[in-house]
Amino acid sequence: MTEAVVARTIGIDFIYLDLLFITIWVIFLIKRKYWTPIKWGLLGWIIYIFVDYVYWYLITQTRHYTGPLDPFLFFLWFCISPGFVQFSYVIVMFEKRNRNELIFWTMLFYIGWALVSVGSQLLPLNDIIIEVYRDMNVENQRLNELIMVLVNIIIAAALYYKKKLRLEDILYLFLVGTLVEFALEFTLSVSGIRQEQGGWSLITMLVNTLIEFNLGIILMYLLWVPFKIRKHGKYYFQLSFRDLKNIKTDFDAIASLSRNGIINDKQVRIYSKLYKLQDFLSDLEYYAKTYNIKPIESDLEIKIKQYWVR
Repeated sequence: MTEAVVARTIGIDFIYLDLLFITIWVIFLIKRKYWTPIKWGLLGWIIYIFVDYVYWYLITQTRHYTGPLDPFLFFLWFCISPGFVQFSYVIVMFEKRNRNELIFWTMLFYIGWALVSVGSQLLPLNDIIIEVYRDMNVENQRLNELIMVLVNIIIAAALYYKKKLRLEDILYLFLVGTLVEFALEFTLSVSGIRQEQGGWSLITMLVNTLIEFNLGIILMYLLWVPFKIRKHGKYYFQLSFRDLKNIKTDFDAIASLSRNGIINDKQVRIYSKLYKLQDFLSDLEYYAKTYNIKPIESDLEIKIKQYWVR
């Protein structure tokens, strides 16, 4: 059985370091032109405020907080850390541009949160204690979460049956959901911040890792798909495991341009600032050969090259 109370005990300095990490995270998102993840991060922040502060803390009172900060100000921070960072990370992983991007953002995600957690324990900046915990017994929260995970699995199976998602897509989505929550659980556990009724619980850590974010990962992906279609004109299967070692730019952009033969002026201008022309053309050639489609016309290639020489 998992523990009924999931708690965190942190110092004020944890908040300082976490805000620094969030600032760095946002700077990298802006630098790499991840506008959609930023929008989803803001949405995630709002959702977490509603669920964690309004519903759990104010209405059901299953979320409990003890500390020197005003509860509303505390929950503004408490919700932006998982809300903005987790949601924006997930959308970055949904965009799945290339292998290097996936590795970079996952490393930044894990190392950043680990440094925040461990740093707050090692640096005596402000050790005034804050305790926040949630009672999982009220309203059968664990059971409700498990039901939601099963709903996501059923939806994923239906999409696979209808050939809307490949098996590797489904496995990838649940992997992303697991990575998101494991980053939080692992960093809080190794730093000693996570406490379960006075002691650390491996079972609770594993359950949280497998359930917490995966209870909505497929639904979140389906809500994101219209953004993908709006950006690229049509839904195409995403970067496959076989493509990881070959694609150096943005797989979805390459797929859209290769199949539609239409240049999105705004998007290609962004690509010209992010990637090398040689890599972009190489990816177009790879996509045509791998997916058995006609290479782009020479006049279209000329137009593409013009964006890199402007």
